[in-house]
Amino acid sequence: MKRREQTVSNRINKSDHLLRRVARLHMLRWADLPKGHTPPLAVVRATDHPAYPYHRHEFWEIVIVTRGSGLMAFGPKTLPIRVGDVFVIARDQEHAYQETSSLDVVNIAFDPAYIGSFHPLIDDWMSHDALFEVGPRWKSGETPGECLHLGSSEFARALDLVQRMEDELGNLLSVEARIAAFAYFLLLITLLRRHCLPWTPLGAAAPDIRIGRALEFIQAHFAEPITIDDIAAQSHVSRRHFFRLFEKEVGVRPMEYLKKVRLNKAASMLLTTNANVTEAAFACGFSDSNYFSALYHKEFGISPSQFKREGRIG
Repeated sequence: MKRREQTVSNRINKSDHLLRRVARLHMLRWADLPKGHTPPLAVVRATDHPAYPYHRHEFWEIVIVTRGSGLMAFGPKTLPIRVGDVFVIARDQEHAYQETSSLDVVNIAFDPAYIGSFHPLIDDWMSHDALFEVGPRWKSGETPGECLHLGSSEFARALDLVQRMEDELGNLLSVEARIAAFAYFLLLITLLRRHCLPWTPLGAAAPDIRIGRALEFIQAHFAEPITIDDIAAQSHVSRRHFFRLFEKEVGVRPMEYLKKVRLNKAASMLLTTNANVTEAAFACGFSDSNYFSALYHKEFGISPSQFKREGRIG
């Protein structure tokens, strides 16, 4: 518990430090990001984000709202924001946070020119002024701010990809980890392009925040021996009501979702580390490597040991 509280405290301190630097500089550069966050790709979390005046970045940024509410301002235009919203902020685009309340966001900073160099199709994606073709309609002459809104299942997938990307970026001395981080980033922007809903005003249907808390809890504690009661407790509703809400929002039962998260985390670990099958199973929340292997084969159509040897699924 103390270690978890320390981690949260560190994140808050980094966020406060970053905001103070923005206030002083107005233009946020790669060098101003917290230590360990370097170009061309970085994930920076901001907890309890305060209202903040207009500022710009030297990089592009994807902002995912994970908790709370507020307003995102672009020039004279403001957009109400809530859980599940995603903003794409271009280099040098002035923007501000206003009227924030318990706002948590994930900021993904990236250099489109570098990432576009991997493939001509990716370069074509990255060379457009707007990364996504959805968002509110802006009048001629107004500064655009690209915004999209994720449904619950897409929101859960996006959070999973962000966590995977963040895990890999924590090991930048490894070439494999850097490649994996870029791969997860490409999967994320593909997901956002394919599985987004048009932006809608505040008050329209949003991912149920109670289920959002449960999904975040699973992502943070999948490796621990958590139970359905532990997960349901995050929603602050009855166990029975939680089951109905979760299946409605996510499409599968809670423990089935937990199992899929653990299997995907294990697949990533087998692909990007030296861990063997038993080590990956135990590190991802399974207490029996034989049971893990059976589930893995059922889910992916290949045994984990074969996947470890061949580095592929299917």
